[in-house]
Amino acid sequence: MENLILSGFDIWIVIKIFSLIILGMYIIFAFVITRQVKLMTETLTLGFEPIVKILSLFHLIFAILVFLAAIIVL
Repeated sequence: MENLILSGFDIWIVIKIFSLIILGMYIIFAFVITRQVKLMTETLTLGFEPIVKILSLFHLIFAILVFLAAIIVL
């Protein structure tokens, strides 16, 4: 069974890189949400546009902070 393990190959490096790629894609997703909220609030008048804009901005900032924390921790 030990013959299947490749010498010098660390699976954790692959998992860490994959995690960072997924978190990077999530930042793109959060940016798209922020942009869609901006377009929505320009189109519709709902009465609570500032709250929705702030929430989407906090979501984007939180996604960036999680990515930076993952870079530091991983």
